[in-house]
Amino acid sequence: MDTLLTLVIALGGIATGIGAIWTAVVARRQAQVTERSLDEQRQSFQEQTEIARRQAELTEQSLAQTKRSLAEQNERSRLNLEVDLLTRLEHRFESPHLLRRRRAAAGYLLDNVFVDGDMVEVERLNRAVLDVCNFFEQLGYLQRLGALQAGSVWNSFGVMSQAYWLLCKPALEKRREERADPTLYEDFERLNRLGTDLARERGIAPHPQEWLRRIMTDEAVIGEEPPTATD
Repeated sequence: MDTLLTLVIALGGIATGIGAIWTAVVARRQAQVTERSLDEQRQSFQEQTEIARRQAELTEQSLAQTKRSLAEQNERSRLNLEVDLLTRLEHRFESPHLLRRRRAAAGYLLDNVFVDGDMVEVERLNRAVLDVCNFFEQLGYLQRLGALQAGSVWNSFGVMSQAYWLLCKPALEKRREERADPTLYEDFERLNRLGTDLARERGIAPHPQEWLRRIMTDEAVIGEEPPTATD
């Protein structure tokens, strides 16, 4: 009986040990499965993160390209508008009406500024000179708004605007004093400063008095030059 009891107890111990071993094996397998599952999840997360990063890079590149494209389109549109506006202004400056006013303005300046081989300041300007100054005032206003670039204005009107400003400056400043309005022809004046700065950057020396006389002499017959032998 004791032997049987001992055997039963031994078998029970063996069963318990086997159960513990089996439990440990199952637990280990479950742990391995869980670990593999976690590894797969980590790998999947890394892949998703990499995909998201690449998508973000592609989106950023696409946005940058779109911005560049829009900037280029805007710049082309701005240039087209500037060229169109500049062409209109050039046509206006060479129109029959303004050519007549320029001839009259130049004649007045030649008679009143250049006296006995020297230059004198005039305090009054006739209507024709003011019409030409008003054109340059509007030109300066458009440039200040950004509709025209300083270089474009200089290339088309720089010489003439500087000549008229230098000859008309004393009278225009007198006009400001009389009307107590310092803003009169301020865009014309600013346009001249821009031209002076550009000329300095390009190494162009200040124009002498004789240059101004030649400009006005040419202006006095602008649009009425006699035909040449080849015409």
